[in-house]
Amino acid sequence: MHAAQLMLWLMVALAAHAPIARYMPSVGLNTTMRSFGVGKVIKTTDEAALPVGTYVNTPFINGVCEYVVLPIEGNEPCDMTVPLEMNLGPLHCVFGHTAWVGTKFADPKPGETYVVSGAAGAVGSIACQLGKAYGAKVIGIAGGPAKCKWVVDELGCDGCVDYKAESVSDGIKRLCPEGVDCYFDNVGGDALDAALEHANVFARVAFCGAIAQYNGGIEDKSGQESVGPKNYKMILMRRMMVKGFVCADHMSTFMQMRQEITALIQAGKMKFRFDVREGKVSDYVKTVNLLYSSGNQGKLILKIKDHP
Repeated sequence: MHAAQLMLWLMVALAAHAPIARYMPSVGLNTTMRSFGVGKVIKTTDEAALPVGTYVNTPFINGVCEYVVLPIEGNEPCDMTVPLEMNLGPLHCVFGHTAWVGTKFADPKPGETYVVSGAAGAVGSIACQLGKAYGAKVIGIAGGPAKCKWVVDELGCDGCVDYKAESVSDGIKRLCPEGVDCYFDNVGGDALDAALEHANVFARVAFCGAIAQYNGGIEDKSGQESVGPKNYKMILMRRMMVKGFVCADHMSTFMQMRQEITALIQAGKMKFRFDVREGKVSDYVKTVNLLYSSGNQGKLILKIKDHP
């Protein structure tokens, strides 16, 4: 094993707040917060297997820290043919892989309409571009004019619903008069209800997250808590397929994902935006809270200050 590893980037992970059902245990009080990161090996016991200076993706269990001791087998060498930060984005075993697996389940085809919530986020932005690569009409959902402009102008989407300016249902109706054939759900809540409302017969929904409900729901425009889905019956009426998934269950396809997305990056057909905040480990809490206030512009990363 290598004796220590310098953490250069800390991916901002979501804390577990309430004792509700989830697919991994809650983070215990007074324990290290879970987080992914990219690090640089500064000491190793096997120079041939993992040389000093190698950049690696570190495991989720590693957590928010500056240094960590890990088995060599617990690290995935970064792809250095692309910018380093891309290893925490499109080529990451969670973000890129989640977008890729979910898009495969949603199965957008040429001529179909693919709607992606959280379209300006880490997973959603990749899903949008995969949908375009597969030939579909892609409509994003994001918050605020700046994010929506980026989704259309930079990611190449055919339109974007600004949920802060209009209801998601009205936006989908306006931009998708032909209905929704496939939907990538990062959000839950009102966005999911709107997608179900406007779904076509035999539509497919890939469900990977429900950030609108992680803190017990959000208020809709009437001031009532929105937890959804309220349009559950539409799954039957439109004979939809709804697939909940966690990318860890599909690691056998990880290398296939990396090959496909690396080719898109190298061809200039996969863009990704990072929001890098430089600071200390103690700045983690205020950084992660930006996720809940939409204060980030792209994939939120904490870069440990004063480290190369």
